[in-house]
Amino acid sequence: MRIPPVRAPYENLSMADEVVVNAPRPPNLKALTSIRFFAALYVALYHMVRPFSRWGVFAGFFGAGYTAVSFFFLLSGFILTYSHASDSELGHHHPSRFWVARFARIYPVYLLSMIAALYLYSASLSKHIHVIAYVADLFMLQSWSIRMVTFFNVPAWSLSCEAFFYLVFPLAILRLRPASARRASVSFFLLWLLAMAVPLWMVCLYPAKAGAWHETSLAAGNFSIFRVRRLPLLALPEFLAGIPLAWMHLRFPLRRAQALAACILGIAGTLALLCYADHLPMAMLHNGLLLPFFALTVLGLSHDHLFTRILSIAPLVLLGEASYALYLTHFLFNDWVKTRFGLAEDFHGLFIRLMVLIPCCIALHLWVERPCRRFILHLWVRRHMAA
Repeated sequence: MRIPPVRAPYENLSMADEVVVNAPRPPNLKALTSIRFFAALYVALYHMVRPFSRWGVFAGFFGAGYTAVSFFFLLSGFILTYSHASDSELGHHHPSRFWVARFARIYPVYLLSMIAALYLYSASLSKHIHVIAYVADLFMLQSWSIRMVTFFNVPAWSLSCEAFFYLVFPLAILRLRPASARRASVSFFLLWLLAMAVPLWMVCLYPAKAGAWHETSLAAGNFSIFRVRRLPLLALPEFLAGIPLAWMHLRFPLRRAQALAACILGIAGTLALLCYADHLPMAMLHNGLLLPFFALTVLGLSHDHLFTRILSIAPLVLLGEASYALYLTHFLFNDWVKTRFGLAEDFHGLFIRLMVLIPCCIALHLWVERPCRRFILHLWVRRHMAA
């Protein structure tokens, strides 16, 4: 029996890294790889400098670093659709092959981060709930429980959401394929409105709490608001919005001038709103309020123009490839440095931490993430060829 070959998503493997290919690969959108580094760094700065007042007039901007998670969700849906659209239309997109490729992509570094978390927070395992939470983290289920979602490696909650998105993706990719650019736009905006519906409801119900502009301002004890910000089912529209966006790019691409304008408008709009984030409700910012500007940015960076050429230089692409390790390890690293060396969460301490952390993340990408991914994919191929 002929087993369909594993085809790993383009954004994480070079041509030499791909295990088996049975169809031409789409062009590598290097600018979208590079931009991931800046989004991951934004999240890192959000966690590594506290209180936000240290940023002075930029406190609102850096206090909204959590918004980058919505960007990652949208980008994930876009990239996966871009990578698998051809196979899906030809009937070659096999869910099991896709899930194995996703597991090989995200789990090795994720597992390493959980081992580091176990080392850092082993004392907390004396409590029964913490043991259950750690097991939930290992299986990427923590975001389904409001009591377990923030134990150990806090940023890993979004990977729990991503694991759910990957289960849904094979069912959604063709169902969200639009017949025209207009329908793609309508689908995107309907999904955006769906993402905003529950957070807006929370703002109406609890204006003082859901309307707070950053996490440290939230009043404790309102689990409803916290659940809205973490539950994978409510984050799903942010991921799904990337699917019609990718189909639009593939079937109804923008012209170069339009792409450049979309890129400028998307980045400028994002930065402008983030500068006024302290006047916007966190519940809505957290769950995708900026998705339209993120979408313009992603579409704009998917075409060839000056900005994409700058972002496509090799050092930035490498940083983008290492952004997953940066996202998963920065919180743990920051806690370890504070505990072990007492380094303050100020700008001097931030510079030292980043000068150590970023090279370590590049090393993790090159010497852990890539080799483990290749090993898992080759193992899966050999196993199925022997079956």
